[in-house]
Amino acid sequence: MTPLSNRGIDDVLTKTLKEAQDGDQVAWEKLFREYYPKVRRVVRRKLDRSMRSVYDSTDFASDVMKSLAANLSQLDFPSSEHLVAFLAQVAEQKVIDEYRRRRTLKRDVTRERPIDGGASESVQVQIASDLPTPSQFAQANEAEEKLLEERTEIERRIIRLRQEGHDNNDIADQTGWNIRKVQRFLKNLHDSIRGEAR
Repeated sequence: MTPLSNRGIDDVLTKTLKEAQDGDQVAWEKLFREYYPKVRRVVRRKLDRSMRSVYDSTDFASDVMKSLAANLSQLDFPSSEHLVAFLAQVAEQKVIDEYRRRRTLKRDVTRERPIDGGASESVQVQIASDLPTPSQFAQANEAEEKLLEERTEIERRIIRLRQEGHDNNDIADQTGWNIRKVQRFLKNLHDSIRGEAR
């Protein structure tokens, strides 16, 4: 398409488009205010029920206006009706593209289910667990091995006793260390682990 020309175009639209093409922010905002609601209405009509539950028409309308802004200098509109038709076509195509993307097997909207499963659902929806993943277990085991290999035998014993749930008095009794020394060792150990995690 050729750059914007003046053949039969409404003077206000011509001026506003030309200013927006030249980078005038106020002109662009005027175009946006004028045409954004029209684009949004087109999107609302094109979104089916399953898509409406996932998408807001403002997302699509904003994308259309971004496309207009990005390509404004290369477009030619003989009238405001042509501009509206162009924006409506872009909006419709964006909805169609997203609908097709969601209908692929991997993202099929018919496979989406409410978390509560609904009354007619026979399969319960599984929610992600808060338990550590296998890789988190592996990382924790590696960190524990590294921690233990850098310690003396008595320090390793203190760590194991703490892991088993023994309190500081118990640990002091079983290792022969003073309770304050046990507390200081465990605090320093805790601080060093937190420091490595940062």
